[in-house]
Amino acid sequence: MPDIDLFSPLQLGPHTLKNRFVMAPLTRNRASRDGVPGRLQMEYYQQRASAGLILSEATCISPEAVGYPFTPGIWNGIQVGGWAEVTAAVHSEGGKIFCQLWHVGRVSHPDLQPDGQLPVAPSAIAPTGETFTYEGAKPFVTPRALETAELPGIVNAYRSAAKNALAAGFDSVEIHAANGYLLD
Repeated sequence: MPDIDLFSPLQLGPHTLKNRFVMAPLTRNRASRDGVPGRLQMEYYQQRASAGLILSEATCISPEAVGYPFTPGIWNGIQVGGWAEVTAAVHSEGGKIFCQLWHVGRVSHPDLQPDGQLPVAPSAIAPTGETFTYEGAKPFVTPRALETAELPGIVNAYRSAAKNALAAGFDSVEIHAANGYLLD
């Protein structure tokens, strides 16, 4: 196998990355309570813009997708505006950034859901352990099983979030589909 210089450019679809370093998505829990990224996220990502590619922290596609306190969203205009400042800062340093889209499904808690509703999942099976809410750690609950008729709404939430990510200046999107979250 030939030696590869990690500092050499890499073509990734339509994107030319300036090097082969990729910053993995790392949940920071630093957004506002309403999911808006702010100056702290802007500085954080701008400082890391020398990587060939940054994958943003997991970003909630809808209010029902939220599973942890202070995680960012991308379902409304205020959140898109916050992310636009982040992407502009990354681009000002010559960086590329993809938005990681996220729906935690059963890993959420009613304390984090609109109107205290149950989180949704493919089946009504609770995860083991605890999750973190604004009031501290709490045991997971048994989620509500999604109805077949609800699936187009989930797909549309992902579609809308992807469009919002591009409107916010992200170079592309990546979908989180691991760790017991909804798509996993």
